Amino acid sequence: MAQTTHDKVQEKLYDYIEDAHALEQAAVDSLESMIDSIEGSELHGLLERQRQVSRLHAERLAGRLELLGRDTSMRKRLEGLAVTLMKSVSDVVRTDAPGKVGRDAYLLAHAQVAAYELLVRLAHFAGDADTADIARTNLAEERQLADELGERWDAFLRLTVAGWRDSSVAAPASNDLT
Repeated sequence: MAQTTHDKVQEKLYDYIEDAHALEQAAVDSLESMIDSIEGSELHGLLERQRQVSRLHAERLAGRLELLGRDTSMRKRLEGLAVTLMKSVSDVVRTDAPGKVGRDAYLLAHAQVAAYELLVRLAHFAGDADTADIARTNLAEERQLADELGERWDAFLRLTVAGWRDSSVAAPASNDLT
């Protein structure tokens, strides 16, 4: 029996919700290693809050999937875990971890913004107001975090340069960051 357009849209909506859920779970795992690499810094609290927000978003999406009669996708969860593990290994060998943590956290927040931009629109198109509301709420929170991260580039760089000095690695010639 052929799928109707409505059925295809619903299937895609479920897929987008599962994608956003998997992204949030991967974000929680990625942020765990990021937070560990900047323990004790002024940025620790911001990343910890980003992780807590991702946990909350994952819970909202899991609840929505449950109400829709869908389970969270194990395949997508495993894909996210593989990316997180690879990132954790690369974090261990970095000498400029704080700067790259800032970059990665910023990119992660913007990937989440993009996922919710699409989910809001698809949920609206599918006539699923409840999913659209959840996605809009998550989107607003992700935008706020992305903006806060973007305001802290200098702090991430100061922490990076301080790490170079502590490890006897030559710092850049410019001392404007001190």
